[in-house]
Amino acid sequence: MLPQPRRRWAFFPRSVISDYENPAAYLYRAMARQIATLDDEARFYEERANPWLRGMLTSQGATAFRTFQDRHPEVSYVTYEPREGHRLAEWLTLVLATIDVVVVDSAAPPTIVQWVGELTRPQLHTFLFDPDSRLVANTEQTGSAHWYRGICTVSSDSHRISVEDYQHLITIGPSLPELGENGSATKHVDATAESLVEQFVEVVDSTIVEQHEDATKRDQQNGPGPS
Repeated sequence: MLPQPRRRWAFFPRSVISDYENPAAYLYRAMARQIATLDDEARFYEERANPWLRGMLTSQGATAFRTFQDRHPEVSYVTYEPREGHRLAEWLTLVLATIDVVVVDSAAPPTIVQWVGELTRPQLHTFLFDPDSRLVANTEQTGSAHWYRGICTVSSDSHRISVEDYQHLITIGPSLPELGENGSATKHVDATAESLVEQFVEVVDSTIVEQHEDATKRDQQNGPGPS
């Protein structure tokens, strides 16, 4: 059996650096560890001066950055300045040019949510991650959701999310406020991250197989080319 090619992942979280009022950060960090065990590459793209970073700096000071880096050396991240319009589209096109899988937080900047969804293509597998049910309450974000290959939300709200026939619905549980880095919470975070990454990979692999089968059928229908 041939080895699987290394997948390249891009994440656009609300924040992976700051867990200040942001339990999703624990899950993102755990997903980074899980992806590393697959020998895949993951990078997080975080908007500078977002509310969670500002809250961390206000409550903990600048040493919080060094603490994060010391505790989580496995997390590769870059921060970016806010962009709009064609500057954002050009930047995202460059960032995603060699990416296979993209996970976007529903609380990421709305322009990121919109543009990444619109850039979905057969070779770029996009997932909208909704850890605190924003899609249920925010109709504007729901409008962008239909572009994505899959939507991930907590299991208790999955029945309230409408997905298209071509989309995959991925669920997690329990709600994120129960996540953390102490005792049994850490084990739960790791188990949830492992399940999430496995589901993302399953969707990606099944989609690739479907695309290959569709291409084979088209070739058979078209018949051999001119000799």
